[in-house]
Amino acid sequence: MIKNLDTAYKVQGIIGIIVVAFYATQGHVMGSAYGFLIGLANIFMLQLTFAKANKRAAQDPKAGMLILYMSAVIRFILLAVFFVLGLSILDQSEAFPVIITFVLMQIGQLFNLKGKRRLTD
Repeated sequence: MIKNLDTAYKVQGIIGIIVVAFYATQGHVMGSAYGFLIGLANIFMLQLTFAKANKRAAQDPKAGMLILYMSAVIRFILLAVFFVLGLSILDQSEAFPVIITFVLMQIGQLFNLKGKRRLTD
């Protein structure tokens, strides 16, 4: 499975591990690890829906785009739920590491756009 992951996903994972290691030295490992898990969930949901949309787009391009739009809505709602649940369970001081870890992992997604003219390329 690791061999099949794109460079962008590897970069996001490495960024996440580095941020978790940094926050582990600061005493906020739980919050950072939770942000890392949310980031991983987002990465894998994105990867699965892109694969599904690409298969479907070969038969019907509009259906492929619909899958991508629905995926964005579902991921948005799930991420909001994950954040609310995590931030309500974790200590208040853990909120910043959760958000920073997630955001930095998503910045790694920019490596996936390298050499592309459109998001769906």
